[in-house]
Amino acid sequence: MLKMPLVENMERMFLEEGYATCRYRGCFDLAAKKRMLLFLKILKNIDAFSAKQARNLKIISSSLDAKPLLVGAQTRIEKLERGIVYERFDVPAVSEDTLEDLVCNGIFPRIYRDRGGLYVEIDSDALKSARSKKGMTQEELAETVGINKKTIYEHESRNLRMMLSVAENLEAILKEKIITDIEPFSGKQEAHGEPLPGFEKTVSFELKRLGFETEFVRQTPFNAISKQETLILSDVDSDKRKLKYRSIELKRFISFIKKPALLITEKSENLDYGLPAVERSELREMDSGKELIKMARKKV
Repeated sequence: MLKMPLVENMERMFLEEGYATCRYRGCFDLAAKKRMLLFLKILKNIDAFSAKQARNLKIISSSLDAKPLLVGAQTRIEKLERGIVYERFDVPAVSEDTLEDLVCNGIFPRIYRDRGGLYVEIDSDALKSARSKKGMTQEELAETVGINKKTIYEHESRNLRMMLSVAENLEAILKEKIITDIEPFSGKQEAHGEPLPGFEKTVSFELKRLGFETEFVRQTPFNAISKQETLILSDVDSDKRKLKYRSIELKRFISFIKKPALLITEKSENLDYGLPAVERSELREMDSGKELIKMARKKV
């Protein structure tokens, strides 16, 4: 299956489930919003997902309080199986069927696929409770299953992953469910992006002076995310041709995301791209971030 039919299938599914959607060709291919905001990178082969794409996807997701997800059909060596969560650069990856189960039917996957094999997450409280009900010590349970006592101790102390075969043996012995469902959207994605030397660097300095924390990101409809009391999406560039091209995508994206945005450029005369624009010299003259926030909220 080619990538475009995959994207179209995903978008159709989300729309049928009442999500708003927005397409983009970059570090994500589809954004979907309902109770939560999702950024999906959709590839036939998830091994084609690069570290650069992952970093940018994590930056935009963490900055916009969204969840990143990689959706695909296969790796280089195997087909993605239903009900299994794979990972690439700490971004969860699932098949189209797994995502459909989750979004449409509320069926959560239970298994992680790692290089070492298949793993599940153990509910530490359930494991401890089931062992106590069975009247077994940690050492006795470990010996019965064929693992060491430390493994039982660690899995009773906090939720950890365990090999599927061992976990299934534990459930068979304890006669209790100790394997938890996987929530692919629960992880906290942290990543940071630096400004490029030159124009971005000087703009970054001015934004910091005004009290903004700013992340620079690539392969998105904007290249700067600034946060103070309000989050602002910005396209920062001294090249007017690039701004003109990118402003089309940025306008479409902010109508979906409902966040203020503006353009920051060297000279804004004759700049009419349907978004508020501020020159670097104006930025230097500002005394407060509130002025920039007011400009970003301005209707053009």
